Amino acid sequence: MLAPGVVTRFHDSDPTSPLRVFGVPKHMLLEFRVLGAPCSVTTATTLSLIRALEEAKAHPARLVLNGRPGCGKSFLLLQAAQYASSSREWIVLYIPRARRLVDASTPYAYSLATRTYVQPRAARETLARLGRANAHLLAHLRTTVSVTLDGKTAAVPVRAGAPLLALVDAGTADEAAAPAALDALLRELGVQTRFPVLLAIDDFQALAGGSMYRDPHFRMIRPHHLGLPRLLLEYASGRRTLARGLVLGALTRSDPQFPVSDQLAASLRIPEEFEPTPRSAAPKTVRALRAIRVPDALSVREAAALFELWLDAGVLRTGAKEAGADELFLAKYAESSGNARVFVWGGLLATLQTLG
Repeated sequence: MLAPGVVTRFHDSDPTSPLRVFGVPKHMLLEFRVLGAPCSVTTATTLSLIRALEEAKAHPARLVLNGRPGCGKSFLLLQAAQYASSSREWIVLYIPRARRLVDASTPYAYSLATRTYVQPRAARETLARLGRANAHLLAHLRTTVSVTLDGKTAAVPVRAGAPLLALVDAGTADEAAAPAALDALLRELGVQTRFPVLLAIDDFQALAGGSMYRDPHFRMIRPHHLGLPRLLLEYASGRRTLARGLVLGALTRSDPQFPVSDQLAASLRIPEEFEPTPRSAAPKTVRALRAIRVPDALSVREAAALFELWLDAGVLRTGAKEAGADELFLAKYAESSGNARVFVWGGLLATLQTLG
């Protein structure tokens, strides 16, 4: 039963789970390795996201999680993806590191057909993971229109009425055809009404700022001129829509390379951290999004559950049943002001290093 303060484990043993198929952000991976198991604590915001998922089955929505660094936005995003995946009725595309789509870590080439810079390798990896995580649902869906994919050596036709998995197979077999195959697959998923679709994007702010890519004149290529970031932005902005489902993003507030731009902050109406910009018009790419404020601090009940989780894992060598455990919890909760990341890394794990 889900309730605030309940510890849940991510399904790392399920070969179709988001954690196994798509991976997780680096800081979460490090935490899971230290902890020994991929676990998290259910919060009140977790339950709010679950309600949003249930409502999105009938009323599609586009939301972005915002909050101070360390408040748990990435964990919430993974919890939403895990909930949708475990229900066995959602098609899930989880992007745990969207910054990798704009940090020049994957090959790119200009496409005259789309007038954007396509990223064949990134598109192929995304297509393969989308197919592997949702094969049991994609097997029930078929294409509504014929598509011809431009492969490396020859055109790859996919007829109308073919299984959607045919697009996955075509794109993964020929990397050059992967961008068009992924585009066609997402279009089909957007119009079908049998299964709701969750598009979960971490590091969302990286898609609405600058990039590390350069054109032949060494000018910066904006994310909306890159194939995969543009595709994600079109769904986030409402230019492309989902008949059923939810687009859910999370802002990373601690990345100096890809910070939240002033324009994005103004569009999401985040006045507490940003002053209004001189530009009166919000960018069209993010105008349709609605920000959800994640609380800065865990409640005492949620923090206590997190403390017990680390204590039971044997990481804290303070004595789980000793009288000093309560004092330690209250001290670290007060020192961190309830911030989840500071509570764990600057509090509990710092205590481990100090007490040895």
